[in-house]
Amino acid sequence: MHKRGLGRGLGALLGEEKPRPSGTALGISIGAIVPNPAQPRTAFAAEALADLTASIRELGVVVPIIVRPLGGERYELIAGERRWRAAAAAGLTEIPAMVRDANAQESLEVAIVENLQRENLDALEEAMGFHHLMERYAFTQERVAERMGKSRSAVANALRLLALPDPIKAQVRSGALSAGHARALLALPAERRVAVAERAVREGTSVRALEALAREVPAASKAKAAPSARANADREALVARLRYHLGTGVTIVETDRGGRLEVRFSDEADLVRIVDILVGEQS
Repeated sequence: MHKRGLGRGLGALLGEEKPRPSGTALGISIGAIVPNPAQPRTAFAAEALADLTASIRELGVVVPIIVRPLGGERYELIAGERRWRAAAAAGLTEIPAMVRDANAQESLEVAIVENLQRENLDALEEAMGFHHLMERYAFTQERVAERMGKSRSAVANALRLLALPDPIKAQVRSGALSAGHARALLALPAERRVAVAERAVREGTSVRALEALAREVPAASKAKAAPSARANADREALVARLRYHLGTGVTIVETDRGGRLEVRFSDEADLVRIVDILVGEQS
């Protein structure tokens, strides 16, 4: 199957697959630029940022950032947040920027693709970026795969990581566990994952050893637990999607006649916000 290249996707989003009027980057005040609130990258390595800051102090910003106008001489970042942060840290008051007319969806797509090209997102950041495209803009997994130059199975596997419990997600974010470890943990019954993950971190278990451990679940126990484990994984994925979409705690409570969905809110304003999301009146 033909795999679309990331460069082609980025070029299309930036309008670079057809002739563009020539132009130069504008010098835009750093304070007039705001980050994209839907930017999938939420953490920037301090050491790498410090190195970039030192380079910018010496050479300036070599590659312009990309922004879109918000009106009132304000701009939102599409691509180049690391350069923008480093330029501010280096004491610059202006930064070279290319201005593109892009809506919020195009801005997020470019941000994700640009990050994948320049500096890989961690596995959960990537999954959250994919999930945001699907939830906010009704992308299918196939559409996400096409935009990102990945296979549909790769996108599906990435999204499965969002079903992991928070302690394991934290271990993946910190680098204590790799994405390979996380995928291996998904093969275990839900109730065993956290304990096995903690043991894997403590003992430095390899991905292959963790995969072998998952396969060593006794046959009888595995046959009995497999349907429940699959159901639990699907249920966890649903809860994770709701928590991400509503921005609050969500719990599914099973009863003899089905169950109920519990959604937490902090105050009256938070309740109104959640209801607006649920009935489609989010601003």
